[in-house]
Amino acid sequence: MSERSPTLHPVLTGEKVVLARLRREDVPEMARYFANLELTTYLGAFGAAFSLQDEEAYFESVSKSSPEQVTFGIYVRETERFIGSLDLRGINHRHGTAELGISVHSPDHWGGGYGSEAVRLMVEYGMYFLGLYNIQLNVFAYNVRGIRAYEKVGFREIGRRTGAVRLGQERFDSVLMEITADRVDTARMRGLVRLLE
Repeated sequence: MSERSPTLHPVLTGEKVVLARLRREDVPEMARYFANLELTTYLGAFGAAFSLQDEEAYFESVSKSSPEQVTFGIYVRETERFIGSLDLRGINHRHGTAELGISVHSPDHWGGGYGSEAVRLMVEYGMYFLGLYNIQLNVFAYNVRGIRAYEKVGFREIGRRTGAVRLGQERFDSVLMEITADRVDTARMRGLVRLLE
């Protein structure tokens, strides 16, 4: 087991992952991961490899609190290793809506349930603490592993844009999915706050 970082301050803790604010020291690791063309293709940045400067700019843009966006890093609970990030963006407090984005950057942690647990925690957080009713996401049809993970959490497909994405000489659908508050158990979030009885 690696030595624990004294600067990781968990916000949400699951069985496998911890969600916490991104740390500046994670930026070089992000840059290393975002040189992986398979990862950037899953995220829709076809053929892109991002530099350390790109990731530093991303960190600066999400490191300050904003009413329209919440971003957390994803860390392995046992070792506190940084493996990805996720966010709720475009938060509309009047209507209770937002869009979810996630990337498990580390290929070593793909398919291991880390992403689905992180999504579940983020959805519960959004529904309970931010008062959201509807969270949506877009995923490309070739990302079968991602679609399965979202379905496992409770997202359902609500539409497709046919052939909206071209990869090489093939076309794939863009898939729109959503989850609503009536499908989410927020008891774990309520347990984090001692309310006066």
